[in-house]
Amino acid sequence: MILSRISKAVREQNWFAVAIEFVIVILGVVIGFQVTAWNAQRVANDRAEVLTARLIEDMQAEQWRVIGVTTYYEQVADNAQRALDTLEGRRETDDRTLVVEAFRATQIFSFPVIRTTYEELVSTGTIDLIADDALIAGAIEYYETGQEEISYQNPDRPYRFAFFALAERDLYDALADTCAEPRTLTIGDYDALPGLLLSACEIEGHDEAFAQIAQRLRTSDTIRPLLRQRAVEASLESRSQAYWLDMFRRILPPVSE
Repeated sequence: MILSRISKAVREQNWFAVAIEFVIVILGVVIGFQVTAWNAQRVANDRAEVLTARLIEDMQAEQWRVIGVTTYYEQVADNAQRALDTLEGRRETDDRTLVVEAFRATQIFSFPVIRTTYEELVSTGTIDLIADDALIAGAIEYYETGQEEISYQNPDRPYRFAFFALAERDLYDALADTCAEPRTLTIGDYDALPGLLLSACEIEGHDEAFAQIAQRLRTSDTIRPLLRQRAVEASLESRSQAYWLDMFRRILPPVSE
């Protein structure tokens, strides 16, 4: 249609009409390109919004995990220190309390680092879609540091396995069911964190097993140095989270703890 009108205008030497038709063609092409660009930008903006929300969600889960590590290992260290004080004569307590505290000193906060969105951003080359500079800088620092690699805890868990060697299976199972953190603990449950290893641990029976394990703890030549190490490493693990806690508070929306 447009080409036929242009041809007619040229034959008639109606240069004004030719110019008008060319302007219409050019405007149509420009507008077409602009609409395509607008659509592409809208898709990119929508994608950026989704990825940003997902990254924030992942890092809020990590914020909870770091707060959990801080709280949990402070409790582990306290249990280890109380058990050590009993074994080294600075404190008197009954067999049940000693065994429970020694057991709780073995515990591990085993929530893995959640890095799904960050790895997707890196692998797909879409990391530049995150417009929040502080958020993406914090994510890069946190995830590239390698949280599992900077732990202060001995990965061989020498105290944990030394306690296993002194334990009785039936009583250990009861301790794991009653005196550890609840197996129903979920990411984001801030209310549960303060009392994970401070709640009452009431186990009926097993009197003989409590007495036997307490005696083994009191007479072991190896358990006290390992318990001393456990108290220190757990305390370090707790205190070392302060930097990440501060970073999360700076770059993430506030949470209710």
